[in-house]
Amino acid sequence: MTLRIRFAKYGALRFIGHLDVMRYFQKVIRRADLPVRYSQGFTPHQIMTFAHPLSLGVSSDAEYMEVDFTEELSPEEVFERMSARMSEGFSLLSCKRLPDVPEGTRAQSLMSLVTAAEYMVSWKDGYPAPPDEDTLRSAIREFYSKESIVVEKSTKKTTAETDIKPFIYRMYMPGDAFTDPSDPGFTGDKMIKRTFDDGIDNLAHADRFENGRKFFVCVASGSADNIKPGLVTEALCEVLGYEYNKHAFALHRMETYKEEGGSTGKDGADEQNVSKDCSEGEKRSLVPLDF
Repeated sequence: MTLRIRFAKYGALRFIGHLDVMRYFQKVIRRADLPVRYSQGFTPHQIMTFAHPLSLGVSSDAEYMEVDFTEELSPEEVFERMSARMSEGFSLLSCKRLPDVPEGTRAQSLMSLVTAAEYMVSWKDGYPAPPDEDTLRSAIREFYSKESIVVEKSTKKTTAETDIKPFIYRMYMPGDAFTDPSDPGFTGDKMIKRTFDDGIDNLAHADRFENGRKFFVCVASGSADNIKPGLVTEALCEVLGYEYNKHAFALHRMETYKEEGGSTGKDGADEQNVSKDCSEGEKRSLVPLDF
């Protein structure tokens, strides 16, 4: 039996790395005395996989993991037993059983499903005053209307100029309704909801600041294409004429997406889709990983 678990990471624990997150949940499962499945061999470990690792310092209401169990348990029981053993900084949000995989086949890995992620980018207090709302909205429209957005993208080995425009799927301000095709965030007649049908608020654990200035951006994420929201923010600051300082911004992951039709434990995901342009020009729909 495999369960897909959604959890939040926030507060001081947003500064711990991915390996520490894995160790944390291994301890939670042991302390909850759950019948987790272990790998075979000389060094058995819990069979547990995660979606796209979160960068240090970024909070989130959209982290996902999958855990294999040797016994049949209800998702509600696993949710309650794990939640009782968790500390401040992590919080379970949902727990859903995945369909059984036919014998002789393997399910697509959780990490390989990830194709996009959506973030809230907020100006922190105590830094140079952010632009007013109208100025920021105009800058986003100007920024998103560019045919190309070339930035320097660094990896562990190289630094190269990259056009990130094809990998920005949506960029918008609070209150934008996506009803006008000229809006940067327009993707048809659907919009991403703030609160899901099962009661998950995807901004519940985000930091709040008195100045209230923020915007939202959905970018390519995962093993194929991966654009960090900081790159987009830095490029937007150039349009604003605002000196970029990475410490002046707080990032919060609101949602993690897969392509519609990917491995899932629930049908009918089209209630919360967002379209992304393919290189060939057709549209593909993205849906949250917990659908």
